[in-house]
Amino acid sequence: MVDPNDDPIELQPSAAERWRTAFHDERERIEAVVETIDGPLKRIEHVGATAVRGLRAKPIVDLDIVVADDAVERVARLIADDLGGTQIENSDGWQPVFRRHNGQRFNDHVFGIADDGWKISVVTRDVLRANEQLQRDYERTKRELATATDDLTEYSRGKTPIIERLLATAAEEDHYSYPFEIPALDAQS
Repeated sequence: MVDPNDDPIELQPSAAERWRTAFHDERERIEAVVETIDGPLKRIEHVGATAVRGLRAKPIVDLDIVVADDAVERVARLIADDLGGTQIENSDGWQPVFRRHNGQRFNDHVFGIADDGWKISVVTRDVLRANEQLQRDYERTKRELATATDDLTEYSRGKTPIIERLLATAAEEDHYSYPFEIPALDAQS
């Protein structure tokens, strides 16, 4: 079992190439498992701080695995059963699977295509990649939170104001274009 609270909230210098390689390897493992189910896979995205070159991050590679809305639980269970890991039955639209493979931690977030969670992750990643000032502000926020708490929920909730700022930036600037409407963070339940 992989408990998401077992790993300390410890930010490490960017290891972008290693994390990108880990993402590609995990994506291939996921695709091989999910292709056994007819048609639910829509996209797989590398998200979170490990997807942003130069950003300090917890050394956990986050993947958003976007599937048909009616396949979330089935795909999460299949990943956990076939690849190992701990599946959390969070909601109908989002079920994470926390995994470890060859010493690398992964958070494989299985989202339904209609869920705003993966959209928020993609927009946040893209703004951080494009805006160095917001990247610095985001990293400063993460460092302050990592110093202040060991509680993963508190750490995650503490990032809410900066994530709202990233989403607002994407909504206000014309060069961010998505095949979906940029969601507001408060749309997440």
